[in-house]
Amino acid sequence: MENELRKILLTTASEFASVERCAISTVSRRVKNDATFFTRIADKSKSFTARTFDEVMLWFAENWPADQQRPLDLMKWMADVGFRPAVSA
Repeated sequence: MENELRKILLTTASEFASVERCAISTVSRRVKNDATFFTRIADKSKSFTARTFDEVMLWFAENWPADQQRPLDLMKWMADVGFRPAVSA
């Protein structure tokens, strides 16, 4: 299960970097204020908690560019947790 969650985090981060035209280290810094966060997540000898997974997915849900399609795994997570994007006034 952890490896599936790891894959989701890394894929989502990569897609975010692509739409934002930035490096994964930049995404890491934005998400966790740590430029090596996703490098550590990619290391299968390191573990992370379900809470970390949810925190990172929440960050992506809240910060995904409004004019860009969200990845399927992010949309699935949003549906699973009942996330509703804030509506701009």
